[in-house]
Amino acid sequence: MLLTRSSLNRIALPGALLAALSIAGAAVLARGEAPAPALARIGHLLVPAAAAAPAASAAARVAILATTPGATRTTLHIAAVGGAQAGPALATLQHLDDAVVRARVVPRTPIVVATADTRPSRDRSFNATLFRVEPHAEPVALCDGVVHASRPLVTADGRVFVSRGAAGPEPPMDGDLARLRVDALTIDEVDLATGATRTAHRHTGYLAFLAGAWNGELVVYRVSPGSADLVLVNPDSGAARVLAPSIPPFARDFSIDATTGALVFQERHEADPGLWVIDRLDLARGKRARLEVSANSGLAPHAWPGGGLAYTPDRAAGLRVVGARAEVRGPLGAGVDAIQAVSPDGAWVAALHTNPSAFAVPFAIHAESGEAFAIPAPSGARIAVAGFTTAKEEP
Repeated sequence: MLLTRSSLNRIALPGALLAALSIAGAAVLARGEAPAPALARIGHLLVPAAAAAPAASAAARVAILATTPGATRTTLHIAAVGGAQAGPALATLQHLDDAVVRARVVPRTPIVVATADTRPSRDRSFNATLFRVEPHAEPVALCDGVVHASRPLVTADGRVFVSRGAAGPEPPMDGDLARLRVDALTIDEVDLATGATRTAHRHTGYLAFLAGAWNGELVVYRVSPGSADLVLVNPDSGAARVLAPSIPPFARDFSIDATTGALVFQERHEADPGLWVIDRLDLARGKRARLEVSANSGLAPHAWPGGGLAYTPDRAAGLRVVGARAEVRGPLGAGVDAIQAVSPDGAWVAALHTNPSAFAVPFAIHAESGEAFAIPAPSGARIAVAGFTTAKEEP
C-alpha cells in the first residue's frame, strides 16, 4: 500500500496521535475558544440538583487537568462528581505553549501520569515527555521521546507504558507522490520511581499505539507500509501474537470489554470509504464481529461496564448506550460524547461532551442507573480527564 500525503490526511489516528497528520476524530477534544456552557446550566441539564446524585457519588472523585489555550502550564484538579465546583490547583505542569496534554490515574494512588509537549521542534512526532504528577508536589519528568498527543497506558496493577519513537530518514519524492517516513517505534514500560525505561515491543512503521491491556498482555495497534494489524504483546517476554493480521489503517477509539474479553473500536469500512464501522474483536480467539455501520465518522465507541456499548450514532443525538441495564440517550444533547475513564469498580463513567468551536464539557454517568452528573471544571480551559482517583480535592 502506497499512501500519498493527501490520503494520509484522511487517516484518523487513535487518540489524536500525530495530530498534524490525522483528521479530527470523535475522541479529539474540541480546541475552540468559545466558553463551555455555564456549570450551573450543565448541572440543570443533567439532574435537577447535585444533591440528587446517588450516595456513592460522595466518594466518586475525578482527576482532571486544565490547560488554558496558548498557556505554558497545566493545572491538576480533583473534582467531586455532582459537586458545585472543581477543587483548587494541586499541582502545576510546565510545558510548551499550547501543548497537548493527556493523562491517566495510577490505580489506588493519588498519582497521575501525564504526557505533554516539551521539546521545541518543527517535527512534533516524538516531542512529548511523560511526567509523574502528584498533589502538593512538583511534577517529575520520567522520560522523553514520547509520541505527540499520546496517552500513557496504566494497567490495573499500576504498570505504566508509553509509545515512544525516533524519526527515520526522510523518504525521497517519488514523482508526484510523497512516501511516508518510516520510524523506529517502541512500547516502553516506565518505572514510576526512577523513570527507568524497558522496551516491551519494537516496531518499524508509522504507528505503534497502545490500545489497551488484557489478561496481563498489551493490545498494540500497528500501522506499517502496506499493512495495519492488531497484536497482543507479553510485556515481560516481548512475545507477540497477531490478532487481526490485516485491517484498514484507520482504527481508533479503542476500549476493552471486560465482560466478553473483547476489544471494541471504530474503523473505516473495508469496501466503502464513505462508511465507518464499530467492531468487536475477541481477544482470545481473534474473531471479529460487526456492531454498527454508519456514515458518521464521530461514533466514539466505548465498552460499557458490565456489558453493552456506548457510542454517538448521530452528532445531533449525543451519547447512546445499548445492551446495558441503563438507558442513556443524549444526556447533554447534540454533540459527540467521548468516554474517558471508568471507575475501578465499574460504577461510574467519565466522559467529555464535545461540540465544534467550544470547550469540551466533562460529565459522569452512574452506570447502573444511567443518570448523568456534572464534573465541575475550571472555565475557559481544555480539560483532560485522567480518571477516577483516591486523592482529595482540598489543598
